[in-house]
Amino acid sequence: MIRRIVDFTLILIFMWACMILGLWIIDRIIVPLEMPYVHPLITATIKVGASSALAIIWLWIWREIVKRMFWHTLRSHRRRSMRSRDGESGGKSIKGNN
Repeated sequence: MIRRIVDFTLILIFMWACMILGLWIIDRIIVPLEMPYVHPLITATIKVGASSALAIIWLWIWREIVKRMFWHTLRSHRRRSMRSRDGESGGKSIKGNN
């Protein structure tokens, strides 16, 4: 139980750090971006597109981390339950073919 809480906390801290980094990139690089000889509407569209791409990448990374953690936890619970069943049956397999 403690392990899951620690994992969840680490994911939240990592994702908050990534979000702050992404907001810093948007503030320092994307917002001041000026393209000479390009219409301001096109420049604004590029800024919105780049900012949206960063946000989508951030959400995708979060999704992948949580998905991998979920499947890892599920596999470890399955292994643990299989070990406990083997212990209850005296080391014999479930079919009893030993």
